[in-house]
Amino acid sequence: MELICKEDEIDTNELRRKLEELDQAQREAKQKKENLLGEIKLSQWLPYQSFDETEVIKDISKIYSVNLTDARNMLSSFPEEPLIDNKSIPDIVKDLRNMRRKLKGDTRMKMSKTIDHLINAYGDHLNKCIDSVYWLSPYKSAVKMLTPDLVTLRKLEHIKDGSQRQEIIDNLVKMWEADIFKNELDYGKEYADYTKVFKESKKSIRSILKEISHQAIRKSRQEVLDNLIIKTICNNPGISSNAIHSMMPKSYHRSTTPQTISKMLRKINATNVNGNYYILSDEIKKDLYGYVAGFIDSDGYITMDSSYSPRVGMIATGDRGRAFFQEMEKELKIGRLHLDQKVGENSRSQHRLNFYSQNDITKLLDKCLPHLRMKKEQGRLLQEAIKIKKFYKKEPWAKDRMVEIFKLIKWENWKDARNQGAVEFEKYDIQVDNISKYKDNCKWELMNEMDSIVKEE
Repeated sequence: MELICKEDEIDTNELRRKLEELDQAQREAKQKKENLLGEIKLSQWLPYQSFDETEVIKDISKIYSVNLTDARNMLSSFPEEPLIDNKSIPDIVKDLRNMRRKLKGDTRMKMSKTIDHLINAYGDHLNKCIDSVYWLSPYKSAVKMLTPDLVTLRKLEHIKDGSQRQEIIDNLVKMWEADIFKNELDYGKEYADYTKVFKESKKSIRSILKEISHQAIRKSRQEVLDNLIIKTICNNPGISSNAIHSMMPKSYHRSTTPQTISKMLRKINATNVNGNYYILSDEIKKDLYGYVAGFIDSDGYITMDSSYSPRVGMIATGDRGRAFFQEMEKELKIGRLHLDQKVGENSRSQHRLNFYSQNDITKLLDKCLPHLRMKKEQGRLLQEAIKIKKFYKKEPWAKDRMVEIFKLIKWENWKDARNQGAVEFEKYDIQVDNISKYKDNCKWELMNEMDSIVKEE
């Protein structure tokens, strides 16, 4: 480790700071390793816990030192059934097969391929459903011998009692073994015996599942209503509670009012802007950082202020822009909202979601950078600047490099704007001839080398 000296003496304050930074980095690395090992251990341990689910949750709570709610959330959830226009894939396949009967030639062949793709997609969904039932996942091949549909799998997922789980596993193992043995035999008495064992084991499992009512695995009426309201808002952003009520199916229209729907919307934490409601769709949530990156590229900025502090932000206008940023802040859990900012006398109010802290910007850029297109270079430069400010600001080259990064970001942000760009370049003394030199002077490689030296020591 390099020691900072003053007049042939060790600067103890600087040494202490570097040691603290090194100790903090080692602690963070250790924590990441423990978290990774914990995930691996859970995925290896959980599939073989076939006793009561309450006991499984208590064990997870003790092992990982979390409360029971967090322990329950560590269990995988049963995937939602894919629906197209409120129809399940089997129903759509049935409709397409009926349509295919009237077709001929290439059109019939294309329809057959479409049906095959849907069946394959449904098979993949069933595989994911089996994997989500953690105590069944080791016996996946035997579960498939039940020729399961979604109702069967939901009933299996509904079983929480350890004795019932163990009985099902025992019968699955018997089915699997009987199937292997009978396939190696010719038709005869022994073959018939194994076939009988296979059928009896399968029948035993079916009898357990038969005792579980269909009502037990269905969502409650309130859950169905909540999902219906959320879907209505996602399909019609900015809709009012009156409009939602008018779009409800008859059975729900009669049992609800705009006022009761407003109360439900408060419970599900929908964003309310002047009586109009907004919720981020699942499609956006699944690819949240890709969506944020697209927003930064189009209506955002990545820059540094005059004191070389990193800044990232997004700008929107109107009620929809405000609602979008409020929803975005809920999901990201970072950033600072600035709503209803007036810019000029006659312009619409602006809303901003800004990121000021280095930690927030680091988290945001780490996940958004792969998706950025227009501002990827500014993102990389800002990451370099943050690392310098965090760990290398005392280095003799740090101050000059920060100036270069500042000018490079200004160059990237204004190079396509001729008039305003020229003003900015003159203001900050940015010479076009120096840009390539600044780019070649990147300190990432140097900082990585210094990191490796510290780790070795």
